[in-house]
Amino acid sequence: MSIRFTKAALITGLYLSSALASINAAAISASSSIDQLSSQVAPLWQSMKPACVMALDLETQGSIGDRLELLDNQLVANGLSNHLKPLAKDRNTAWNNQVWTLRETLEQSALSVEEREPLREYFFKLQTQTPNADRAKLVADVQYMSEQLNRALRKELWKTCHALGIETMAQEQLEAAVEQRWLKQAKKVNNQLNKELAAFYFYSFRQVQNMELAVLAKTAAALNPWVDATAESIEAYFLQLRGQLLETELKALAVQPVTDKPFLQPKPWVPSNQKSPFN
Repeated sequence: MSIRFTKAALITGLYLSSALASINAAAISASSSIDQLSSQVAPLWQSMKPACVMALDLETQGSIGDRLELLDNQLVANGLSNHLKPLAKDRNTAWNNQVWTLRETLEQSALSVEEREPLREYFFKLQTQTPNADRAKLVADVQYMSEQLNRALRKELWKTCHALGIETMAQEQLEAAVEQRWLKQAKKVNNQLNKELAAFYFYSFRQVQNMELAVLAKTAAALNPWVDATAESIEAYFLQLRGQLLETELKALAVQPVTDKPFLQPKPWVPSNQKSPFN
């Protein structure tokens, strides 16, 4: 049940191209799940950073060097994992349930190279056909952990992205502003995340009877309180980080004078005093 971000590339290659999460049964624990989730912070930030910068006007782009350095230093695996350490000690007995072995086997099988095209086709099939309601509920229970933690991480990264060029504002006002920016895209992001995860889990469990799937769902649901607490802690981590961002001054870079001369270097030839052919 490791938190990974690879399945979207196998399904649609859309905005989640390098990142979808699942919980991997190998050595499953709260600590390993946090470590796997945290390992994705830096790659996600580096993939979205160019868009975050280009969304700003040119003058602001030239003044955020210190803020980018702060985020590059903070948005790394140990930054988030250290913050989540108290949650790594969770002792819920559901972590030790043997059902995770079955789940790991099914998920790894669905991720194999030979399953890539069938998985892609299955995704599009689900866009036009409505699955059985009972089975859909069981799959939703299974994917709850992956979906909630992915959503929390992506939401907070994007809110931090929106805050990159904001200054002279109280943090409470900043949070209201970036929340409004996030809400403009939240529905699209959440829907895409839900669709891609649902496709992966429906496909992984396609040969599992509802009775067996119900056992997987029940075990996963027992960890929901931990999932919700972890999502809240992720939000708290990024709230603190955006506070540091506000405290980091925007420094305008010295602008070189612009010249309209066609050649900025001396001419590579020696001028001659030849007469014009029109004379």
